[in-house]
Amino acid sequence: MKNPNALKWSDLRTGIFFIIGIGFAAYLGLVIGKNSNLFSGVTTVKILSRDVQSLAENNFVSVSGKKIGTVSKMNFVTHNDSLYVVADLRLKQEFALLVTKDSKATIKSLGVLGDKYVDIKTGKGPAVAEGDFIALYSEEGLANIASKASLTFEKINTMLDKLNNGKGVAGKIISDEKMGRELAETISSLKATTAELSALSKKASHGNGLLPKLLNDKAMAKNTEETIEHLNQAASKTESLITKLNNDNGTIGQLSSNPALYNNLSRTLTSLDSVLVDLKAHPHRYVKISLF
Repeated sequence: MKNPNALKWSDLRTGIFFIIGIGFAAYLGLVIGKNSNLFSGVTTVKILSRDVQSLAENNFVSVSGKKIGTVSKMNFVTHNDSLYVVADLRLKQEFALLVTKDSKATIKSLGVLGDKYVDIKTGKGPAVAEGDFIALYSEEGLANIASKASLTFEKINTMLDKLNNGKGVAGKIISDEKMGRELAETISSLKATTAELSALSKKASHGNGLLPKLLNDKAMAKNTEETIEHLNQAASKTESLITKLNNDNGTIGQLSSNPALYNNLSRTLTSLDSVLVDLKAHPHRYVKISLF
């Protein structure tokens, strides 16, 4: 017959080994899940962002595409009344020396719809130390592209609605047949006018009329210019003469503006005319000839 105490010790020993095995398996799972090495050291650096673009804990960190660590944890912090996320990046010690203080981190995607990861572009400064922050730069991701595309489509739909409803000049042209015909006629008239102007320009440049000669014959153009200048001078002199005629200070001006002077001159001329008539009719009254 078996000893009851021996059975209890065996069960207890089995239970102890079972618990130790579960604990060790859990620890290995934790280490493997965080993509860290059990026997190597790590250096933790941090990034700060308002939007981590769906980056999650345990996503990997890479330098030039090679995995060198993982995102260990992320916490919310408040700075100047703004909410930020601080992500801790656990870097394997053997690769931590590659990351410098002026490195630039970017959150990228694995493929079009893949998981997020942090890619670090190293700089030329000294290596990072435990707890250092490195700069984070945003990348034009699929979400941003989709958002911009959505806004573009909204604008296009709004524009199409306005066109269909006849709003604006373009909408009226599309929906108003009369306006469309008038616009077509206007464009046709403009084309005809343009063709006529083009033909006129060719005739002016290469024709035989007066205008081509004025454009191409320098001597004739100079003569025409001198003639116009003489005409301008004559017009100026004529204007000066008219000004003097209208001036009351001159004799002619007085004749036009002073009725008394005009009447006196008129009477004088009449008397002189009468004297000349009488002289012709009776010259002996005015002229006496004596021989001795």
